[in-house]
Amino acid sequence: MFDYIIVGGGSAGGVLANRLSENVKNKVCLIEAGSADSSIIVSTPGAFGAHMYMKKFNWGFNSQPDIATDNRGQFYPRGKGLGGSSSINAMVSTRGYSSDYDRWESSRYDLS
Repeated sequence: MFDYIIVGGGSAGGVLANRLSENVKNKVCLIEAGSADSSIIVSTPGAFGAHMYMKKFNWGFNSQPDIATDNRGQFYPRGKGLGGSSSINAMVSTRGYSSDYDRWESSRYDLS
């Protein structure tokens, strides 16, 4: 018997499970279809090209054909394993321009 069942051990599922389990009264079950992300392939930044196509680490989805891409589908990698897609993102992050955030904030109530 569990109070909470979380499906998906990606970034959001892991954080949610952690926060819910801080209360010792909560019984939390975290279910993940993939394995732990302890493989050297996952932890080596330059190896993302390998695990990007390995079914062990990637669901390997494809989008529906789209008129904007001449009716082609697009490869849509999604991580399978603890850490989810964060485990296969090549340890890359992008920082936005502060001017973009300022502009978005100043226009957030402008519905025109």
